[in-house]
Amino acid sequence: MTTIEKPVAKTHVLRKLVTLILLFAVILVSILVIRSFPDKESEFVDTVAGEIAQEMAENQIVLSRKGGRRTVADFKDPILLAHGKDARLIVYTAGLSEVVSLADEGLGGFKWNSTYQEAKYFGQAEYTVDLSQLSEEDFIVNNEQKILTVRIPYAVLSPINILNDRTQFKDPEKGWLGPKEVKMTSENLNRIMLEIEEKMKAQLIDENIMAKANEEAKIVVAELLTATIQAVDPEFTVVVVF
Repeated sequence: MTTIEKPVAKTHVLRKLVTLILLFAVILVSILVIRSFPDKESEFVDTVAGEIAQEMAENQIVLSRKGGRRTVADFKDPILLAHGKDARLIVYTAGLSEVVSLADEGLGGFKWNSTYQEAKYFGQAEYTVDLSQLSEEDFIVNNEQKILTVRIPYAVLSPINILNDRTQFKDPEKGWLGPKEVKMTSENLNRIMLEIEEKMKAQLIDENIMAKANEEAKIVVAELLTATIQAVDPEFTVVVVF
């Protein structure tokens, strides 16, 4: 008797193909559901968006080739799904320090009844870029050179954070009738904090930190977006401009 062998290999391949098609359909339906509620930010939407971005990255799923040529939509949607909610992306941090003179002056402001002390304050300046503001016009596709150009806003300086717990005080210098230590009123302390902040801002300008922050912003954003873009098409590179 002659037995007929079943095409096991072909059946296995067909099952994998059907599974991939179903996965692709689920992702497309999920994207449409998210887009139908653009003004509703919820934990559910964030979770689904994260899962879709992960599926795309792991399976290198292509949304649309548009006849073999990439378009802005091919890249923009997965980027915004993966990174668009990170509105405040820190691209550069600058450490700052300033020395100020503190004084507790007695009647008449004479040295013999006053106390003086130097204090070194430390601060931190953060520059951020808002990726959530990216729009269709900020993405330019060059299919011939395989380059995606992304235009981002310039870096913005956040309020300077003065690290009071790191303040260093020198030993006080007191006159023979001066107080043992400098006692600051809340009014004087507020004035000194404003003085320190202004000096730190001037330091940022003098050292042209903004230019450094903007250059670093292009590097940070390019690295951040490259992984997502190459999950769509590994041959594309990212160029970030302002």
